[in-house]
Amino acid sequence: GKYSYFTKIVTRDLDKIINIPILKNAGSSITNAMKNLAYGAISNTGRLHAKLWNETCAEVCAFAPIRDKVVLNICDGLRGCFNGGPGANPQFICNYNTILVASDPVALDRISYELIAEKRIAEGIQKTATPELSKFLAMSSDLGLGVSDKAKIDLSLYDLG
Repeated sequence: GKYSYFTKIVTRDLDKIINIPILKNAGSSITNAMKNLAYGAISNTGRLHAKLWNETCAEVCAFAPIRDKVVLNICDGLRGCFNGGPGANPQFICNYNTILVASDPVALDRISYELIAEKRIAEGIQKTATPELSKFLAMSSDLGLGVSDKAKIDLSLYDLG
């Protein structure tokens, strides 16, 4: 069909959502907190990947069942995929040795993008970071869902080792 619907789990069963994405790329962008939320909450997502990926990641998360219920995002960045994603090709899996925690999924995705872009540059897959390829971050900020400007993100680093 041409329509997508929110799952009853999101609309009726849950009061709060804790989102736990895995650090991974999708082409030259990422598939992390926002995509995890958007594509995990609605039906008929196959048709939304190619042309509507950015819009889906931002706009689905702006609907009340997601926007009002997500309270925490915990990104598993212990190991992550930096190329060939979102599938898990073994030659493109590395140890990032990090866990990202944020109440703001947009900020979490922006920092995740930086980590993946840095690894892709180090591996010679791309020459520079190109955050404009993650249009959904700017779109999400424009919708009031969080902060996509890295300079405005309050980033605290802790070394637990």
